[in-house]
Amino acid sequence: MRTRDYPGRFIVIEGADGAGTTTQSKQLADELDAHWTYEPSGNKIGKFVDTMISGDDFSPEAIALGFAADRMAHLEEEILPRLEKGRTVVCDRYYHSSFVYQPILGADRTWVEELNKHALVPDQTVILDIAAEEGMERVSERGHDGNIFEDLSFQQKVVIQYQELVEDLEEDITLVDASQPIDAVFADIIERIEK
Repeated sequence: MRTRDYPGRFIVIEGADGAGTTTQSKQLADELDAHWTYEPSGNKIGKFVDTMISGDDFSPEAIALGFAADRMAHLEEEILPRLEKGRTVVCDRYYHSSFVYQPILGADRTWVEELNKHALVPDQTVILDIAAEEGMERVSERGHDGNIFEDLSFQQKVVIQYQELVEDLEEDITLVDASQPIDAVFADIIERIEK
């Protein structure tokens, strides 16, 4: 993985579907006066990745390649230029999602990690930890995105894999209880970030 050598700060918010990654990452970006972004990104590759995960037409390997290509373009076009200028960037999902989701689909985890070896390691990653049942209930309430990941049994595996990432990766990663009210979750995120 590419290690940090930029004056800006790179923070990632991760978690299972319904954990609140978008809500919390946007709020954090506002609080820190940071640039907010997300994956899959809004570039051409990211939009195609959205298409790829809306049905079962593509293999787990093709999906993993799509995410990795989008990630590198996202880094080069949007994230690194801001970090080089000393800005803080907050990203809603990053390679941690690939390490969790694509292997559950069937791609080899070591291979997925190899695909992402040139991605920048974040300064801090916060994983929003929530029971799959509660996460999927939230997804139902807000309206489904229509992607292949919105399945309870799949999300139960996702939650476990995210919890294991904290031990698996030698990075600054922390878990936050996302079952709390939104304000309490955000307070915990701020506390972890400030530490």
